[in-house]
Amino acid sequence: MAVVSGPVADAILGNRVRPAAAPAAFPLEVCVLPVDNEAIQRWSTAEVPASKRLDYFAAALSEAVNPLGVCKADPQTFHADVSFAYLGEIGVTKTTGEAHGSFRGRAELALGGEHKFNLLMSLASPWSADHRGELRMAPRDVLIMDSEFPAKTDVRTPFTAINVSVSEPWLCRWVPDPHQLAALRIPGDSPWGLTLSSYLSELSPELSAAPPLPLSVIADQVGSLLALMASSMRDAAQVRTLATRALHERIKDCIVQRCTELHLTAADVAASTQVSVRTLHRTLAAANETFGGQLIQARADVAMRMLNSPLFRRVFTAEIGRRAGFLSPSHFARVIRMRSGQTPRQLRLASGTVQDKSSDPRADEAH
Repeated sequence: MAVVSGPVADAILGNRVRPAAAPAAFPLEVCVLPVDNEAIQRWSTAEVPASKRLDYFAAALSEAVNPLGVCKADPQTFHADVSFAYLGEIGVTKTTGEAHGSFRGRAELALGGEHKFNLLMSLASPWSADHRGELRMAPRDVLIMDSEFPAKTDVRTPFTAINVSVSEPWLCRWVPDPHQLAALRIPGDSPWGLTLSSYLSELSPELSAAPPLPLSVIADQVGSLLALMASSMRDAAQVRTLATRALHERIKDCIVQRCTELHLTAADVAASTQVSVRTLHRTLAAANETFGGQLIQARADVAMRMLNSPLFRRVFTAEIGRRAGFLSPSHFARVIRMRSGQTPRQLRLASGTVQDKSSDPRADEAH
């Protein structure tokens, strides 16, 4: 396992790269090609002894992206090439190499540095990540990584990856709340994912040498795509919210309409509203409600209307409970008392809808 901290000049001691040492015992060989005040930086593990390859690769990625460590690779067979350049205000890193893992843990986070968001994509190899949650990434899926949070990646086949680094202030110009995008997986085959991944796949450090457009325009295109995607996400969230509200109303209406059925279940209501039982419960939970609670409330409302209506003057209290959907007279009495502070019979006497003691005493006297 190789751990990197600090810039290229940091010392590499044994199998670890440690922070703030004296002059570098093993500095990275960096090829810097000046191009109109821009520079392409290149690193290759072919230039170093096998025992130092993982340290070298980790140091290269730390210089280009963020401080991180490299693991899960055999230094005797491992090979990787890294190149980096700024295209306007964004940094573009292209990496090719063998299977490996990388990590950004507490030690790497403690090194600080500029707050960045990184758009990471593998062109042809599947990979996995753990960044505020475990993710399985397909080729051309894009993961937006927040440098302020721990991260792990694992690629198990040879790969080519593109990483675009942007600063928080730059991203704020395009997306009002950049944290909305943090740890977001953008499927490469989704409408916006296809557009974004296609554009990112064409970016490379070499563009800084002969850009087809001004570098600021190339960078702004990334910002524009992120802004459009974020707006689409907000719109989709609003649509989902409206759809969820509509479904919630349908479910509650169905419960109200069918609450007097003595053996009504969540499955019955789910079938009527054409959703799964799981969706029914999840929709109610989103409103801090439960199926059982809504069913009892609907039955209590029906019972209260009948208890206070002169139309049911000749109906026994226990029968009112049964007609409202309550199987147990004692349960019916407890529910009414909890909601009104009175027994069913007391309610009827107060409203003048019962004149005698002919109602079922079990319904009135239960506690």
